[in-house]
Amino acid sequence: MVELNTSGIKIRSKEGIKLELKKKDKILISIALCLFFARGIYFSFIIHQDITEDMIPYYNLVEFITYMYVVALFALLVSVLAKLDLTKKDKILISIILCLFFVHILHGMLDQLGVIGYTVFTDYALPVSFFVLFVWSWIIMILNSIGIIYEQYSWGVPSYTFFSIIAWISLFVLIIYTKGMKLVPRMVYLYLIPALVTSLAYLYSLPLH
Repeated sequence: MVELNTSGIKIRSKEGIKLELKKKDKILISIALCLFFARGIYFSFIIHQDITEDMIPYYNLVEFITYMYVVALFALLVSVLAKLDLTKKDKILISIILCLFFVHILHGMLDQLGVIGYTVFTDYALPVSFFVLFVWSWIIMILNSIGIIYEQYSWGVPSYTFFSIIAWISLFVLIIYTKGMKLVPRMVYLYLIPALVTSLAYLYSLPLH
């Protein structure tokens, strides 16, 4: 259920959880949308241009500015989660998810500045980026575990195997740590955190390339 008042928009779920979108949240949404569409227009324009070496720093600057739509979305996510009435366990686990997620956003910022040359949120379209983070990571975890059994690296990249092992360890730790939680949030934590831990290997080498 949605309620309107002078301070903002309130969204009430069936469980009685109230979520209020304040002015700063609506500003973040507006910024994210504007930068997202600006980025789309920019890439539609650039494919028809002949780029010289002197122009590259300016194009990197434009890409960096328009990439801030991801940062705005992240800030919005943090703002929304901060409004929820969470237990101490939930706050710790959500903080871990946000920190791991922010590593990739920061990595993308470095890419847009020309410091590095590959990141999840710039080399792929946004829906594919989330596929790589939250689906492909599990495929890598499983295949690397099979590779360890057969005494070889499934992907040929040691960092993938290392972070896959850490991810499996985190999964078993989470199974114990989240004991007593409700089923849905527990399944979310068990799914997201190991996937994000595995995805730290993407800072060295991206999959699907």
